[in-house]
Amino acid sequence: MKKALYILSFLLSGNFFFAQKNKIAFYGGIEWQPAIRQYQPALHINARNYVSDRVSLGGTLSFTHENHSGNFGYLANRTRSNHTTLNFLVQNDMINRDKFFFSTYFSAGGYFLSLINPDDKTTETSYSEVDGIWLESQNEVPRNLNRDLFFNVQGGVDFSLKLGSFRKEEVAIYLTTRAGYQFVFGNGDIANGSQFTKPVVSVGVTVKGNK
Repeated sequence: MKKALYILSFLLSGNFFFAQKNKIAFYGGIEWQPAIRQYQPALHINARNYVSDRVSLGGTLSFTHENHSGNFGYLANRTRSNHTTLNFLVQNDMINRDKFFFSTYFSAGGYFLSLINPDDKTTETSYSEVDGIWLESQNEVPRNLNRDLFFNVQGGVDFSLKLGSFRKEEVAIYLTTRAGYQFVFGNGDIANGSQFTKPVVSVGVTVKGNK
């Protein structure tokens, strides 16, 4: 695993000192994310700012949930687990053509796992300021049973095929496929990180353009 990480780091670091570009990229799609029992479709988004011709820095967010008939030892008829990853992202467009680009990426951050009882509601109070007046609002939300926090590392490849452009070709839209491997480290009360250490695949759309 160490050798693979060294090779990936080398690929990402290549061409870093090219002239800076004023470009940003946004990606949104569906990711097949390993959960406690099986893979679940997750909403996945990332935003990147180009610091050179090929290298971009940004962040990723993905979220999914899984329903369970078991109670994990808690007083509940059924439970639901929420899975959220929030990572820092480095991406290197190794092949960057007008019609497509091929990239390697590396991300690291937190893997947040929460277990809730959807049948037991609790009241949460929030406050917001409107024109100098503080307003109070209350919402019924499922009761949280437990939380786990893990360290998450992902590495993989991104292939994007251009679909078209607009605004005088300053903004381009791409069909994107991302495939990688996720390493989740740590032990929790609900699950262990090794349960989520598996391949991840995502399909979606990338929008890239000038700032």
